[in-house]
Amino acid sequence: MLSLVLENKGNVARDHLASERTYLAYVRTSLTCASAGVGETAPVQLFTLSSSTNTYDQGRIDPQRFARPLGATVVLLGLFILVYGLVRYFMTQAALLQGFFPVARNSIAAVAFALGAIVSIVFGVLVAGT
Repeated sequence: MLSLVLENKGNVARDHLASERTYLAYVRTSLTCASAGVGETAPVQLFTLSSSTNTYDQGRIDPQRFARPLGATVVLLGLFILVYGLVRYFMTQAALLQGFFPVARNSIAAVAFALGAIVSIVFGVLVAGT
């Protein structure tokens, strides 16, 4: 097993512990996304009526038709966040060993944009289905 032992001079321990906490936040966020993706499809499966009673007007959108693709998209986003968090953790650890810290502005904006887009699409489907 690879183990890294550093001398605790100045802020070394604090910086590495902060990096671990950030990684755990990425794990928590990815688990939340994966749970939300599974949760999106569960009510559709639990409360789906027979196909003969699911007649929608031509002007209305059937929200059940979008549940599985949206749920799968949210689960995949959760997996992406998990992988990105792992890469970011090791990238940050390597940079801290060299005395630098990589700033993550663009990636945070990308994740926030993706989550916002999915929430907007789900909201739009739900409003259009009523």
